Amino acid sequence: MSSDELSSPVKSGMSGSLSDRVYEKIYQNITLGEWPLGTRLPTEVELATAYGVSRPVVREALLRLRIDGIIESRQGAGTRVINMPNRSVLEFAEPGSIADLQRCYEFRVGVEGEAAYLAALRHSAERIADIELAHKRMQEAMSEADAFGGEEDINFHLAVARATENSYYIATIESATKAIMVGIKIARTLSRWTNEERITNAVAEHARLLEIIKSGDADRARSAMRAHIEGARERVFLGR
Repeated sequence: MSSDELSSPVKSGMSGSLSDRVYEKIYQNITLGEWPLGTRLPTEVELATAYGVSRPVVREALLRLRIDGIIESRQGAGTRVINMPNRSVLEFAEPGSIADLQRCYEFRVGVEGEAAYLAALRHSAERIADIELAHKRMQEAMSEADAFGGEEDINFHLAVARATENSYYIATIESATKAIMVGIKIARTLSRWTNEERITNAVAEHARLLEIIKSGDADRARSAMRAHIEGARERVFLGR
């Protein structure tokens, strides 16, 4: 790998941790086609030298990229690109925010999956009514011309959190609403579906979550919520 194919050293003025900055440098190189699908990445030593950081910093960035399903590492074969990220993410995400956005989805898969599990176990008629109302308002908002429906989408997830009857789930998800909104906006902006298909799929996915929670099947509720959020993450980052 020639030196001109590597980005310049990370700058001290950039936001985020060193590993976040290296993550975004590598992410950008892969996304822009400098390291195409199947390409073997430079070694940790080469990357550390190119970016002016330590090997542990590079190792942490590569771990994040493996978790995201963008690269894989095999003993004796090095690290290769196995998925091309959605190029448009670079256009819509703010500089320094891509790593945070990935972490937000990872957080949501875990926390909201468990919230759905508890909501299915503990829900009352009142809480189910709240989730149903949130779903209705989401459907109404998204049906309007040029409507976005992001706030209503988040309110649905907050209604599920409230059904856990656990203030920690509610407060934790409320604290992440800004990052969640960014993800929703990017997902819907980059969607390959028509607006009608997008609305139909979004309403149907949330309706399914509602029905599973209402049924009291906690394991299915957890799985469905995790799949819902992971699907959104893949639509954003892998264009699926």
